[in-house]
Amino acid sequence: MAYKLNVKGVYDRATRSTSVGGIIKRNGRWVRGLGGCIGLVDPVTAELWAIYYGLKMVWERNKTDLVVFSECRETISIICNDDPEYPMAMLVDMIRMLLGETWTSMDIQPTHADANGGANVMAGYYLGHEGGIREMDEPPEAISHLI
Repeated sequence: MAYKLNVKGVYDRATRSTSVGGIIKRNGRWVRGLGGCIGLVDPVTAELWAIYYGLKMVWERNKTDLVVFSECRETISIICNDDPEYPMAMLVDMIRMLLGETWTSMDIQPTHADANGGANVMAGYYLGHEGGIREMDEPPEAISHLI
């Protein structure tokens, strides 16, 4: 059975803060997560960063059978279509490099917010936190009951 990576990038207009969240699950159980504040970027770029950090985390742990879920169809389209003029083309290229690794199986699929596996909760939890991206073996205690 494939690992599932749910990702989310969140942008708060009031604070102009952006965060990302991601959860790796297998058979419905938490394997690893990530979250953190990434500064000031637009929502689509936040989602791209969430995908990048999630893919990197999975690949570095030798999990090569993966399905990535993102709510942002625009982000999936940007990754799948070559547009060298896209403002964040370098980030998209970094994602494509990870996707080009030797995966046993790999797919990126759209999902709905209510089915995004707690990635929304993770991203929202880290909105406004400082310190960059954190990887974790267990969900943060404050939100573990929601995941």
